[in-house]
Amino acid sequence: MPASGLPAPAHRDLDQVIQALETTSPRWNAWILMNLATPARYMDLKAQMPWMADGQLHPKIRTLHAAGLIQRTEHTRRHVVYALTDHGARLLPVLDTFAQWGSKHLERPTVKDPVTKKTTSRPAAKAEEIEDTLSLISTRHATALLWALQDRGASTGAALASSALPDAHPTAVYYPLSHLAKKGLVGRDREGKFTLTAASRALAPAYQALTAWATGRSTAQAASPRRPAPVPTQAGPAATTAGPALRATPATPVWKPGALFSHAAAARPVTVPATPAGVARQ
Repeated sequence: MPASGLPAPAHRDLDQVIQALETTSPRWNAWILMNLATPARYMDLKAQMPWMADGQLHPKIRTLHAAGLIQRTEHTRRHVVYALTDHGARLLPVLDTFAQWGSKHLERPTVKDPVTKKTTSRPAAKAEEIEDTLSLISTRHATALLWALQDRGASTGAALASSALPDAHPTAVYYPLSHLAKKGLVGRDREGKFTLTAASRALAPAYQALTAWATGRSTAQAASPRRPAPVPTQAGPAATTAGPALRATPATPVWKPGALFSHAAAARPVTVPATPAGVARQ
């Protein structure tokens, strides 16, 4: 993705969060991870997900194994057991936070009665809530834009483009913003500036947990204040690597109550739009 115009430590966290989303958000990955909370052989795992053909399940297992989330233990050629690695097991509580957000903020899925032909709402499986939530925030530029809105407060499209998509044409920001608005994660204030909705602000615990997991910090470590880090100047090697778009920041990321991400954002008055009836599922 293009280099972000956000502060350097925040940008590093953003990159790792987006990489984590790219690994966990593809369809059925959350189901596989949750079903492997207890070690299982391939046929046992397939029995728990009967809708998936071998040609779908095998590649996903290989991808999650390559990502370090699943381990494969071969006792004999015909006896292979799959289980979560320690890193994969630590992801399960993170996925729980996305399930909690989805159950509260996503529209209820519907089903058509085969007899009456009426459409009614139905309960959603926990893995379904996780998958649908992850798919919302893993679309192209979605998390970068939510991050920028948390950092900047109410902003124009041009200001968001300079922060989240500095290497793209300024008009490229409007399609992902329109998508986020359609899904109920971005709104407009009285001045017409883009803002986070109440639903997207409620993602704070989930983003907090995901950032802590993706960066290798425990939630307690992420919440603890840290000593200020040296601020690189434009003449230093760090500035050369990061690029001139990065702003200097006086401290490493710390968690603030209500913050979406792990860096401190300046307090700004923001008019938050009313909570929608439900955030649209993908």
